[in-house]
Amino acid sequence: MIYPLDITGNQFDFVDFSEASTYVNLIPKLGDVIELHFWGITLLTSQVWGEPLKLSGIELNANDDTYIAGYASVIFREVLGGELKVTLYDPESSDSFLKNHNNQPVILQKRWGFKSTDFRYELDCVSEWPPGACYLALASNGLTQLNFEVSDCIPAQQFVLNPNQYSQPGWKEDTQAPKNREYELAF
Repeated sequence: MIYPLDITGNQFDFVDFSEASTYVNLIPKLGDVIELHFWGITLLTSQVWGEPLKLSGIELNANDDTYIAGYASVIFREVLGGELKVTLYDPESSDSFLKNHNNQPVILQKRWGFKSTDFRYELDCVSEWPPGACYLALASNGLTQLNFEVSDCIPAQQFVLNPNQYSQPGWKEDTQAPKNREYELAF
């Protein structure tokens, strides 16, 4: 069963993208509606955070957060502007960033203007393509919704104890771009 969750405004704070991965080159231009697909979002449903996120109709462990071990989509409506930064990973090293000739990290960046008074959704995640650490901010005045499969929900502690079992290795293996092939990035 697909669960539609309204995460508009401050409800967005109950969604943790730090372990999640996505393809950010799928934003060729900023439109009124942006839909992104993530693997590995964590919902802050435990009482550790004070008042937890409530998911009606889903049985949860009140002492643990909920990890979505599957794809979930986030839809932002009435998008006004935003910013995207990807700090590229070094393809020769699994634990460092790509550096330029000045030994500074290589950062791809795109900004679409918005007013400082607009409500901004900010998240940090892993970009599968281009591979790197991603920061995304979108200014929006409309509904923001998270859609996920209820059967993909597990206690977050289960993921922490065995991340290889619940991460999405096929996504990474099947979509890894050949090193010698050129790609036009969407930003």
